[in-house]
Amino acid sequence: MQIHKLCFIALFLAHAAFAVKFNFKTFDGNNLLFLGDAELGPSSDGVGRTGALSMTRDETPFSHGQGLYINPIPLKPSNDSAPYSFQTSFTFSITPRTNPNSGQGLAFIIVPTADNSGASGGGFLGILNKTNNGKAENNLFSIEFDTFKNKEFQDISGNHVGLNINSMTSNVAANAGYWVQTSVGKRKVWSFKDVNLSSGEKFTAWVEFRKRDNRITVTLAPENVKKPKRPLIQGPRELNDVLLQNGYVGFAGAMGRGVERHDVWSWSFENDAKNN
Repeated sequence: MQIHKLCFIALFLAHAAFAVKFNFKTFDGNNLLFLGDAELGPSSDGVGRTGALSMTRDETPFSHGQGLYINPIPLKPSNDSAPYSFQTSFTFSITPRTNPNSGQGLAFIIVPTADNSGASGGGFLGILNKTNNGKAENNLFSIEFDTFKNKEFQDISGNHVGLNINSMTSNVAANAGYWVQTSVGKRKVWSFKDVNLSSGEKFTAWVEFRKRDNRITVTLAPENVKKPKRPLIQGPRELNDVLLQNGYVGFAGAMGRGVERHDVWSWSFENDAKNN
């Protein structure tokens, strides 16, 4: 009887999925994987470290890298089922060192493996390359904060947010900014405020997937502005066919010919695997 109990417990643990929750208020290198050129960001003197998670290095042409949470996380009960709900928020800044068009941008990513050997710099943002771009077997979901207009990816502008699935061409995209609701008499009116992603200023982004609504939302605002009630973009619902049962979450970023910093300053993530 005892043996049967132990076998049952072992089987249960092998198939159990546990909720993941973490909150980096700053970064010291712990519980992170650094791939490619990703590193703890250098301070202005080039010697100390800022506490930021940085995707690129100033001295490396077409620099690109990925910074991932150290452990794979449960994304769905099985490869054939719907993903667990998740929510993540992070504060970031993108700072050109040379000219305003040094590009390319930063992205939040969910990837199946901790391996960026199939990634390139430039417009591929340290995520994909010419040979694997657009392939279904990428099992890739990303939210890009793009600072360069790449015609080959049908970018809408050089300052936009896009939701990407297995490709650098966005399924949904909008110019960077946020919505504000104000009262005009007895009416509530929405107005849109543009932001410049590559201004060097800090912005906060919220990426959320709600299983019951089967909907992805992305919201953006300057760091000192509370989360807007209206999201910037709402995404397609094909995550069932994209994400695998487990994967890695984190960030990717890349430079073009010029020098641009891509820094993440804080990051929280939570899913509800145990509640599904």
